[in-house]
Amino acid sequence: MKILVQPVSKKNMYQLDDKDIDGFIIGLKNFSIFQNLKLDINEIKKLNLKKKLYISINKLVHNDELDLLKKYLIELSKLNIKGILFEDISIYNINNNLKLNLNLIWNQNHLPTNSYTCNYWKEKGCNGALLSTELMINDFIKIKRDTGMIIMVYIYGYIPIFESSRELITNYKLHIKNNNIDSFNYLYEKERNKFYPIYEENNNTFICEEILNGINYINELKKNNIDYIVLNGLLHTENSFNIIVDKYIYALKNNIIYNENNFSGFLFKESIYKVKE
Repeated sequence: MKILVQPVSKKNMYQLDDKDIDGFIIGLKNFSIFQNLKLDINEIKKLNLKKKLYISINKLVHNDELDLLKKYLIELSKLNIKGILFEDISIYNINNNLKLNLNLIWNQNHLPTNSYTCNYWKEKGCNGALLSTELMINDFIKIKRDTGMIIMVYIYGYIPIFESSRELITNYKLHIKNNNIDSFNYLYEKERNKFYPIYEENNNTFICEEILNGINYINELKKNNIDYIVLNGLLHTENSFNIIVDKYIYALKNNIIYNENNFSGFLFKESIYKVKE
């Protein structure tokens, strides 16, 4: 099992490039969401990394963006890119129609939840899937067992619990005649007496759950042949994220079993919704 990292910044990416990880997942500017580092195509061309590079294009694409997206995919197909994590089906169609031969990883947010759909995309030519954050550990293991795909699982970072394709913070601030958007960083829920991070990007608004930290369970994932764990530095500082990455590297290399009181998200929350056998 290997580690993929979504870095905090370009500087952070080069800091982590010397560590014992397998590669990076970064965004394409104006076409990616839910990650700190998003570079334009020219910046991506100039990267000089030792580790593998995956590009996450995980924003829904509008019709008037298709020509630009096609141009970017053509340029990415000429670079030493390990793979494209895609949300919008237009990326799959462009790759097929233009015969770009990009290595596609299915990453439709909350949809990769079962081996049946994973195998559908495998038959379509996709080599891997980043599974939904709403699955349990046992679901990860079962999907890996029942599909021949490369399986990636999100094991550290903020979890998106709500997403809107509207600028909710901007609209709220305009309504109360306060344009200081940067000062509004948390949504407070009175019933649970809890604050949730909230932020905007690319005309989307995200409300996040607290940070998922599945370090206690990486040995179980490793034992069951999960291919990659993904660590996301979204809304972190470079120093704090470096510490997290180092801890995961150490635990994975030395088969350390932690028993920390971390937030485990949905890793042990059974869903009533199951694919019929």
